[in-house]
Amino acid sequence: MGCDAKIVVLEDDGFLPEGTESLYEYFMYRNRRGELVVKDLFYNFLELPPFWEVRLTGGRGAVFHMGCEKARICFREPAENRNVLRVEWHMEDGWVYRTDFYNRYGLRYASAFSDTAGKMNAKVYYSIQNQEKVVEQPGNHIISLLEEGQLKKCFASRAEFIQYYREESGLKEAGILMVQEAESLEDLELAGSGRDYWKRILFSDRGLLDRYIAMGGQNGSLFYGIPEAYRENRARGEAMILTASDQVEHVEDLIRGLPDMMFHIAANTQVSDRLGRLAELENVRVYPQISGQDLAGLWDICDFYLDINHYREIYNAVSTAHEKNLVILGFRDTVHRRELMADVCIYDGADWGEMALAIGRLRADSGALQDTLASQQEQKRKIWSRFMQDLGQGRY
Repeated sequence: MGCDAKIVVLEDDGFLPEGTESLYEYFMYRNRRGELVVKDLFYNFLELPPFWEVRLTGGRGAVFHMGCEKARICFREPAENRNVLRVEWHMEDGWVYRTDFYNRYGLRYASAFSDTAGKMNAKVYYSIQNQEKVVEQPGNHIISLLEEGQLKKCFASRAEFIQYYREESGLKEAGILMVQEAESLEDLELAGSGRDYWKRILFSDRGLLDRYIAMGGQNGSLFYGIPEAYRENRARGEAMILTASDQVEHVEDLIRGLPDMMFHIAANTQVSDRLGRLAELENVRVYPQISGQDLAGLWDICDFYLDINHYREIYNAVSTAHEKNLVILGFRDTVHRRELMADVCIYDGADWGEMALAIGRLRADSGALQDTLASQQEQKRKIWSRFMQDLGQGRY
């Protein structure tokens, strides 16, 4: 979008993209970031006590002492390079009591300590000198910030810790939060004062946004991702419909009006007899309680998405269809994400014949197909442009 934005993540695996920061890294490497060099840690260079050794056992590495295995070494992909991602220290009975995590600088940046049931009791983040900097205790939600081994500040919640980071890093006025998991609603205190810290809160899922609104949130929006490059749409004769009910507008008319199209109708529940009977037609496949694997397969083979089911949307269908570059068509009374669709792809309910003709034209005319897809892709850019205008121009 051409905007100057600082991106900070609340969780990371140690291998963030260049230009991205985690709030933990800020305190771990504060004022010493210039000393950091991106490099992998080859498994044979792990720091170990005297007389301990590392070996390759099958497709993984292991740490041994006096002939006994003390830890498993998990490699970062591609595993054949044998660069360390994490080390799982275990007892003879298999209990993994500590897991050390390594990052893009080849440093041990964190350790997670677990009980015999595998539940994490604490997670510690380290400085360049391997000193403890941040200690998290998930059980009581306490986060401690240390300086030279001494407690500097204690926080009663993740939300408090984030606010302190924003003040210390000069991002107090920054205002956009993206939420991807339901746990964050409670973790970041978004049901109470926590939501007031943000100008806007973006949600990756409609269900999460609806929950936030039900909690009283008024500054929430859906997050619409724009792929770096859209997949090629070849106008193959494969169309998808995702539905939670058997109320699918003019589906039988479209099936009979487009005999050379294959209609894939998938549901997240068992289907009624009405939909079940459609599977008897030659150009229909019905998927009750569709699996994740089958759903992923449909996204790969289909080039049309028909947003013609009544009631609620499932599987974030329209937004996913947009990212997968399927042509999205629907009726005025059924569309779930009007803002993502090209105007020419929305029809009155009585005009199902026009929709069928349009699909035929798009399959036959590559120029018309590309124009329609370009118009559809522009919809997300319009959404982001309006979003940025609402926030005001400049850095955020």
